[in-house]
Amino acid sequence: MKITEVEPIGLSLRRERSVADGTQDALLIRIHTDEGLSGVGEADTSPLIGKAVIDAPVSGDKCQGLRHVLLGEDPLNRELLWSKMFYRSYKYGRMGAALNVISGIDMALWDLQGKALGKPVSQLLGGPLRSEVAAYQSVLFPEDPSNLDEVRGHAERCLKEGFTAIKYGWGSFGYDSDRDVAMVAAARKVIGPRTALMIDVGMRWDAQTGIQRLERLREFDPYWIEEPCYADDYETYRAIAKAAPFTRIVGGEQEYNRWGFRRLIEWGGVKGIQPDLARNGGITETRKVAAIAEAHGVPVFLHGWSTNVLLAANLQFIASTPNAQWLEYTTQDSPLRWELTLEQLPLVHGNVRVPQGPGLGVTLNEELVKRYRIF
Repeated sequence: MKITEVEPIGLSLRRERSVADGTQDALLIRIHTDEGLSGVGEADTSPLIGKAVIDAPVSGDKCQGLRHVLLGEDPLNRELLWSKMFYRSYKYGRMGAALNVISGIDMALWDLQGKALGKPVSQLLGGPLRSEVAAYQSVLFPEDPSNLDEVRGHAERCLKEGFTAIKYGWGSFGYDSDRDVAMVAAARKVIGPRTALMIDVGMRWDAQTGIQRLERLREFDPYWIEEPCYADDYETYRAIAKAAPFTRIVGGEQEYNRWGFRRLIEWGGVKGIQPDLARNGGITETRKVAAIAEAHGVPVFLHGWSTNVLLAANLQFIASTPNAQWLEYTTQDSPLRWELTLEQLPLVHGNVRVPQGPGLGVTLNEELVKRYRIF
């Protein structure tokens, strides 16, 4: 079996806003073969930038568009292809958009192999340890910090729909201590003491600010504090983690590859990592990241805020990874979130079942793809 085409599929609602919402557009990548089989993955990057990473011509041994790297190759040689893509994009890659696109291609290769063998990806990863995964509702803080009704509304939905945890993030959080406390207090009052409450700071604190703010938030028993500072600022991560033993300091959705996560764990002192399968290097690389974390006694909380393609991949990975916990489950109102696949992956009693079909276990809704496709 040989790869005959690497097809980027850009989708957009054509009404993007400058907010932390990954359901406004999407870049899917479909790998075609000479035997008629294909696989689909998702790359979490700007669709047009990702398309350039695939389409670019050869410009030296370490500066090549990824289509050129893959055409004619055996799609089942995932490790070899990952290494080739990483090396051939090294001059403009290593992190960022190039690794995002490698992630989507790698995901598609896992999907393709699962279809070729008639098995879900969780089986290819060594076999599922669980058939369903506990999910937390993932929502944004309001853009207006005085809009506490929006905070309460998300909390009420969390309880109504059966989640046992909720995470708020980004929006207006992180800029003003009193307003931060008011929003977190409003959420905790609605969900009560039994529901876990996670807070995503959105990389907005320095070490001193983080330590001071966490002391004020301590009474609300945060299950974790996510991304308090920039991804590369390991010293600040370590300082905040050391000062806040009453909660978990976690991060990693902006981190890349096994070397970056090793630094985040060993230098940053985090108590949980959050690789994104559509950013970090795909399933192949994140297996290595999870193994590093397991050796350090650190759990994996996969990041995922986009479509059901990534959600399905996350379910397959969590199901078969011993130190992986929780499924991030965004309830953002977007057709790219809820309608891109024929399978809905619904929440049932706080859990989501792992798809049992071959590959990722989901099928693209081709009518929706046609409606929102930009290339």
